[in-house]
Amino acid sequence: MKKVIAVALMLGCASLFSQEKGFIEQNYIEVSGRAEKELSPDEIYLDITITEKDNRGKVSIERQEKSLFKRLSSIGVDLDKHVQISDMSSSLEKYLLRKNSVLMTKTYVVMVKSTAQLTALFEQTEQEGITDVKITRTSLSNFDQISRDVMAEAALNAKLSAGSIAGALGRGLGKALYVQSYASFPRSYRVNTAVKAMMDTSAEFAGEGFMPDFQKIKLEHQVIVRFALE
Repeated sequence: MKKVIAVALMLGCASLFSQEKGFIEQNYIEVSGRAEKELSPDEIYLDITITEKDNRGKVSIERQEKSLFKRLSSIGVDLDKHVQISDMSSSLEKYLLRKNSVLMTKTYVVMVKSTAQLTALFEQTEQEGITDVKITRTSLSNFDQISRDVMAEAALNAKLSAGSIAGALGRGLGKALYVQSYASFPRSYRVNTAVKAMMDTSAEFAGEGFMPDFQKIKLEHQVIVRFALE
C-alpha cells in the first residue's frame, strides 16, 4: 500500500512539474495595470435621537416624531426608504419618573444624499430643538458598478502596456495566461471627530451659503497579468 501511495505522489508531482514547465517555456510578458477613482459620497448617514422628559413642557415622543418626519419630508428625505429606527431594544427605553428625568428616547438612522441636504437637515433639527444629531458614515449608492468599472480599467491598462511593449519588440500580443488581482475598495467611511466638528460649524453658517465637503471615497485596483507573445 505504501508503495502504491508513493508512486501516486510521484506521478502527481511529475504532472504538476510538467504543467509548470510548459507554462515557463512559453514566451510571455508580465505587466501590471492600475486604476483608481475618487468620488464624493452621495449617501450620508446620521443618528437622530429625540427624548421625552418629565417636566412642565413635556412633549411626547409621538408628537416629536410627527414633527420631525414633517421637517425631513420638507427637505426631500424619503421617509419610507431613508429613515428607520436604529434599535428598538436599546433606543426605546423607560426610566424612573423623577423631576426633569428622561422618560423615553428614540433614535433614527437617516440618510441624506448631499451636503446641501445635510445642511438643510441641521437647520431643521435646530429649529425643532433637537440637539442629538450625529453623522456616522458615508458611502456610494452605485458602489458595485464603480468597483467593476475600476477593475475593468485596471485590466485594460495592463493590456495596453503589454501591447506597447510587444509592439516595440516586433511581437504580437496573445491571450492572457495568468491574472492576479488586488483591490482596495472601502465600501464606506466612518466619519471622524474632525468632520463632525466641521458639520457643527457648517450648521451655524448654513444661512451664509457655507457648503461643507466630505473626504472622497477612493477606489483602487491593481492587476498583474501575463500575456503570451506571438
